[in-house]
Amino acid sequence: MTFFLLAIAYFAALACSAPASKFTFYNVETPLAGPCDLWNGPDGAIWVDTLLANKIVRVDPSSGAVTEYSIPYKSGLLPTSVLPSSTQGRVALACVVQPGYDGKMYLATGIRDQIARINVETKEVEVFGYVNLAGNLEPLNDAWPVEEGMFFSQTSGNVITLFNYNTTEFKDYPLPIPLSGPVGMRTGSDGGLWFCEFLGNRIGRLNYTDGTIKEYPVPPTLLGPGVMRVETEGRYLWFTALEASALGRIDIYTGEITAYTITNGALFPVEDTEDSKGNVWFTSINDNALNYLTPSTGKFTSIQTPGTLVSLPLSLPPHADIAIHYVQADNSIWFTELSENRIGRYSLS
Repeated sequence: MTFFLLAIAYFAALACSAPASKFTFYNVETPLAGPCDLWNGPDGAIWVDTLLANKIVRVDPSSGAVTEYSIPYKSGLLPTSVLPSSTQGRVALACVVQPGYDGKMYLATGIRDQIARINVETKEVEVFGYVNLAGNLEPLNDAWPVEEGMFFSQTSGNVITLFNYNTTEFKDYPLPIPLSGPVGMRTGSDGGLWFCEFLGNRIGRLNYTDGTIKEYPVPPTLLGPGVMRVETEGRYLWFTALEASALGRIDIYTGEITAYTITNGALFPVEDTEDSKGNVWFTSINDNALNYLTPSTGKFTSIQTPGTLVSLPLSLPPHADIAIHYVQADNSIWFTELSENRIGRYSLS
């Protein structure tokens, strides 16, 4: 027992790699809501989608106020009886939130195959249905805004869809290869919509003017490309490789792909973001830490979050860090801890 306690103390000491004062946490009021994805809105607030509750959460960085808004999702096309009874009737498995060019915040759901938007001024919430039974049977999908609408991925349906802000109509772009599993996406400086094919182990580019899609296979060192939210130097798009414990980079003009294997443990990276210095930050589902890569040196750095008793190979207690997003206005990294039911802020100042 003494040895066990000493071991916990040792790992806890290792976890204190950053002053706790740099961290601020905001608890979600609804129990077991599961804060998942987040992004800053045009109103300066942080908007958070929840995986296990039909809620969108707003955090005011100035006052610290946390407000929840219900999302009136329509009944799902598939039954949710396989889920725990405590979640019945409230689960959409939504883990996407993005600001649209129209000044509203958008949420693409998981199993409900619907898209929701909220007016950041009036707080009016609208839900738009999209009937595609095979569209998204699990919570892995993503979204990215363009001038005319919001793109979102239907992972199990093997489709990328554009929702038009004005007409509220949907336009599908089917992927050429079955079971590709499109997930993360973002536009590049070249004007294309780039995306990760989690199951197909490819990076794709959609020319949404003519509908053509070009695909680039990733090497074995980048299996499971998941989320792509960073562009650097006007030509490199960065993505997480969940199954390979790595970050990947693709040159949007040459198609060259480079792997950066994570050196500070066997991690399962989820989302990524870029700070003002060009560092690529990412979360990991099995590690209670904020991690970043310095591209110029190839060095990985890990910052343990408060409350971690044991670090790798599996952090205890597990916080299940999902989202990560840099906000220039306060020079901070914002993130979600799904199992802790809270949103975190780490100051870089």
